[in-house]
Formats: sequence, structure tokens, C-alpha cells
Amino acid sequence: MDPDNRVDSVPQDVPVGFERLLASFDWSNVEDWWNRWVPHGGVTLARHHWSAPVVDGWIAFVGLPLLSRVELALHQGACVVLGVSALPGCGKSTLCSWVKSASQHLGWPVEHLSLDDFYWPAEQLEKSMRGNPWSVPRALPGSHDIDGLVQSLATWKETGLITAPRFDKSLRNGRGDRCGSSSSRPKVVLIEGWFLGVSPLPSIETEILEGLSEHELAWRSRAVSLLADYQQVWTLLDDLWHLRAVRNDQSSRWKQQQLATLEQQSGVGYRSSELADFNRMVLAALPPSWLRMLPLSSVVIDLTESRDVREIHVMDRQLSASSSSATG
Repeated sequence: MDPDNRVDSVPQDVPVGFERLLASFDWSNVEDWWNRWVPHGGVTLARHHWSAPVVDGWIAFVGLPLLSRVELALHQGACVVLGVSALPGCGKSTLCSWVKSASQHLGWPVEHLSLDDFYWPAEQLEKSMRGNPWSVPRALPGSHDIDGLVQSLATWKETGLITAPRFDKSLRNGRGDRCGSSSSRPKVVLIEGWFLGVSPLPSIETEILEGLSEHELAWRSRAVSLLADYQQVWTLLDDLWHLRAVRNDQSSRWKQQQLATLEQQSGVGYRSSELADFNRMVLAALPPSWLRMLPLSSVVIDLTESRDVREIHVMDRQLSASSSSATG
């Protein structure tokens, strides 16, 4: 569609659960909610800030609802941390970057951080990943400066100023390294990651366990053990939105598309063997069912293989707008 032309009606095929999600923001029907966004262009709002091709349905049923959640948080006044969790390649970083850009367009103080921004500097990162069976240079539990992330958020809530490192995946021939830092005074912080919110579940995980090598089993145990350090971050989330793949192996296709885009934008290529190793890591490093069932989720958006929204689930943790309406 022409990005200069706004859409005055909500896209067709409203997913199951969408009205309940809007009701949690105190919107009584889809039409009234949509009319709130029409003056700002609807699905064309900050459209040029999407760094990858995007369809109207993704904006209408994921992007704008998340922006409405940001608006609700701003009406509440306090500092709010909103988490977005999804498998690699799903588009969570692009989504959160767009929400930040759209918020700036609207004059809203919003920051976007990623768990990736808190990867260790190169030397420590190499040490933390050395010897892993998938030869990945990062991404596993243990590759992040969790104390630094917690301190950044704590300082922000105390002073209003958040300072965070930035990580450039294109540096060191694609192995990545920190690249400066950023400081801002937001009221809402979006933070995203591929295992954000993952917590150990009481049931014993058996999926693909029999297919894991002894080396993989040892590193899964290590990842599960290190996951305990991340729980202190999860407790700081006011809401957690989970963009959930119907199957965990969908991440393989999504990651391939993401890397192709990165190669076009940065010139940094990748080998098919590296992609295969990374995809294997996603399936093996943590129990797959833990990535599908996040106990802290407030909103779960089920995605098809083509990343269309199939169904939306609003969990009990979703914050109600009843005490602070975003509509009036």
C-alpha cells in the first residue's frame, strides 16, 4: 500500500482474542480503538521507520496494540518496563524499534533496549561462550551483563535517567562487540530478548533430549543453571508480551530471513553452517517447552509460520486500565 495514504478502517480478519486485549486497555470495541489511531495514519504511522518489510496486519494487531499499552503506561505516570519475548528472527527488535519511533512521533518518552545490548564486551563475551557445542559467539544465558542491566533499570527508576551500552552485531566479522552507549529520560522502557521471561518449569523436559549429545547436555545444564541469574530482571517487568511461534522450529526460517536483511544492510554475510548451528542452539540450549510457556506472560500472541496473528491470549497478569483510562 502507499505509505502516504492512511487507512480509515481496521484491516480484515481480526484475530481471536483481539477484542479482549483492547478491553484490557479500556476500549469497548475495535472501531473506537481504531478511530483513535486514524488521525495519526493508522497502519501508516511512522511506516518508514520499519527496517524490514511489514504487512498491515502486523501493525494493526501487534504494533498498534503495543503502542496502546505504552499509552496506558504513560497515563499511569510511573516508570514502566514492558517486555517482549519471541524466538530469534520473529521481528521483536524491529517491532520495539518501531514503537520507539512512533512514540517519538507522538511526543512520548519511550526507550527501547534489548538483552543483546548487555552482551559482555568482546573479551568477556568470548570467554563466556568458549567451547559451546554450537560455536555460537553469543545469545546463550551467561553472555549478558545481568548486574549491569539491573543497575541501569534501578538507576532509571531512581533518577529518571537510563544509560545503557549498545551492541553492534556486525563488528568483529559478525561476532559483535559493544559500540558506545545511550542515555535518555523515558517514562516507558521496552526490553526484548529471545528467552526473556523464560523460567524453569517443574515438569522434567524430555523434548529432543534423547537427540542431544553429551556435550549439548552439559551446555544445556549450564544454560539452565545460569538462567537463575536472569530471574532478577524478569521481576522488574511490569508486563511481558510473548510473541509465540506455533512451533519452535519456525525460528529457523525467520532467522534466515533476518540474516539476509542484515547482510543487505551491513554487508556482513553468514555461512549456512553458522545458521544451522544457531538454529540447533535455539532448539537445544533450553528446554523447548520452557520457551513456549512463560509463567510471567501477560499477553500471548500466537503466530503462524508466515508471522500472521492466529490468536491472542490475555493472561491474568495483564494490567487493567480501569484505574487510569487511556481514552479520556
